[in-house]
Amino acid sequence: MDRKISANTPLEEYHGVPKGWSKDELVKTHLALGGEFDISPGEISEPGAPSWLPDRYNWLQYRATLYKIAEGVKSCDKACLELAVRYIELNYFGSYSGFIRERLARNLKNKPLNRLQVERLCRHFQNQIENKQCFQEFREYLKLWKLIKKQLSD
Repeated sequence: MDRKISANTPLEEYHGVPKGWSKDELVKTHLALGGEFDISPGEISEPGAPSWLPDRYNWLQYRATLYKIAEGVKSCDKACLELAVRYIELNYFGSYSGFIRERLARNLKNKPLNRLQVERLCRHFQNQIENKQCFQEFREYLKLWKLIKKQLSD
């Protein structure tokens, strides 16, 4: 299996929004999960975003919404905790995705994850090692993994 890098990932995929993860879909899922933290970032425009991005507007909304979810994780919003776990499991490879996963993992440390979420994350981290898919964010994964593994033995 070739190591994923931006050079061997199609532009539309690398700078795109993963299916099911648009701003509107995230807000809807967050509400369905009983979320109370406001994850809607409003309308985002950024002069620094390259004009050549295939779907620049939706990508900016997606990224900003994930940043808001990371804030919601800090406040222990249960829906944000679940969406953070799902995004880490998604393992989407695209622009800013590693940075976002790293932020989510950092924010998940010492948060009230349920047993199923802990099991899912542990299984995901183990699969990444077995499949040799340990990217830069894996440093934060290891820190989180060390903390949450203790919950499984309790």
